[in-house]
Amino acid sequence: MTIFEARKIVTMEPSLPTARYVAVAEGTILAVADSLEALGAWTRGREFELDRRFAGKILMPGFIDPHIHPMQAAVMYGLPFLAPDDWDLPTGRFPGVRTPEAYRERLRAMLAASDARPFIVWGHHALFHGELDRAELDRMAPSRPVVVWQRSFHEIIANSAALADWGLDREAAFDAAIAAGAADPAHASFEKGLFSETALLVALDRLRPVLLSPERLGAGFAALRRNLLSSGVTTVSDMGTGIFAPFDVEAGLIREAFEGPDSAARIMLMLLANGVAPEEDPGAVIEAIGRRHRSARVRVERRVKMLADGAFFAQAMRMNPPGYSDGHVGKWITEPDRLAAQLRRFRAADFDLHVHVNGDEGLDVVLDAVETLEARPGRTITLEHLGYSTEAQNRRIARLGLLVSAQPNYIRVLGDAYAAHGLGPDRAATMNRLGSLEAKAVPLGLHSDFNMAPIDPLLLAWIATNRRTLDGNSPAPAERLSLDKALRAITIEAAQVIGMDAEVGSIASGKKADFVVLDRDPYRAGAAGLRDVGVEGVVFEGRFVAAR
Repeated sequence: MTIFEARKIVTMEPSLPTARYVAVAEGTILAVADSLEALGAWTRGREFELDRRFAGKILMPGFIDPHIHPMQAAVMYGLPFLAPDDWDLPTGRFPGVRTPEAYRERLRAMLAASDARPFIVWGHHALFHGELDRAELDRMAPSRPVVVWQRSFHEIIANSAALADWGLDREAAFDAAIAAGAADPAHASFEKGLFSETALLVALDRLRPVLLSPERLGAGFAALRRNLLSSGVTTVSDMGTGIFAPFDVEAGLIREAFEGPDSAARIMLMLLANGVAPEEDPGAVIEAIGRRHRSARVRVERRVKMLADGAFFAQAMRMNPPGYSDGHVGKWITEPDRLAAQLRRFRAADFDLHVHVNGDEGLDVVLDAVETLEARPGRTITLEHLGYSTEAQNRRIARLGLLVSAQPNYIRVLGDAYAAHGLGPDRAATMNRLGSLEAKAVPLGLHSDFNMAPIDPLLLAWIATNRRTLDGNSPAPAERLSLDKALRAITIEAAQVIGMDAEVGSIASGKKADFVVLDRDPYRAGAAGLRDVGVEGVVFEGRFVAAR
């Protein structure tokens, strides 16, 4: 038994919100108390170690990011970033640029400084950087393969040399590849070198030998482990295993990464609805996956991920009237009828459901379908991202008893840009309508969906409580989360949206001994100071690992 002493233990348990001591044995919390004497029931007649290294520090439950993609992260850590926002990663610092001229100047410099073939760069956004297409990339690099990954991750632009490398430099071959990938032809353009939404997988298939090289993945997973540790994250969910490679391949690589000696986190794998064939029994599929991959660090539960409309960062989400100011129409990743059928299928198979949805038209489709589902006591439905919802839709969310796992970074990066282009000032101001959800007592987690936002729960909480845009504006302050709700959304309520709140997310008897060690009290730092709170390490199942 080890008893950890802290200046303050923030338990996230309403009935016993703070303590000074926590007793731990075999990775499990035995008890919390305000004095050693109060722990006498556990210490009398037993040997124990009193660990006072945190006597001047703050302990909170290990943070939880309920929506990341580890394979995507491992790939992306190996790429240069050129985005509107700044990025400070284990692999380097990448300052943001927000004008077309600055973007092109930086891109040319990156091309000149790198000998990578293909050269792949992530972060382009047309509203900041101007439109980009194959012809312009050809002028920059006429004979070198170049791929530009859009800020949403949901689309890429390839130049002619890259298309030639993939055998897609003739329009007939390009169209045949889109058809063979069962992608929507409207999601691709040979002229522009564009692969978006359902067509993205066609490009990923060609990029796989480069992106999934053992050296790249090894370095990428190491960077992910460092990032999780430095941000105090001890539990994550892979919200869609099998994007870059077959499920078993990705699961095996993820398990190896999370079971390594320098790992201080566990992960939940998530089945994709589109990955289960019509003739397969979903229950049998998930049970077989569990037998192959479940371990002390890897969780496999009866949960499934589905996707409604397109990416928020690409203005591909489906919006109700008046739609987009320029007249374009968003995209469906899964057509409404098929999505409703998926919801019915996996509800009948007794799964918890997670639905990626971003626009209010997409949300109407999801809510209408949910209202027709048979009741399954104990099973939950979580809305993932929820970029834009109306007040009426939030009332429906609360009435239906749904959970939300929100991506708060939309308002920070896109609030000003979408006010000027696409949504207008009112709808742009009320994206991430999280204060409304708090007022209706909707359980809420905050996630990074890396690399839509950094893996940094305290930063996510700061964004949600302050709603400051890149230009320093604070739209719709009524939609700010309270400080307490934001901290719950990276601990106990984040655990709730992935069904792990009985094990993690708060510091209480019987739970995993997962703590984050902080240099100051987030409640005293206040909403404005959350992003300045320092993470000094984590205690993972009773074992301390320093962040630096």
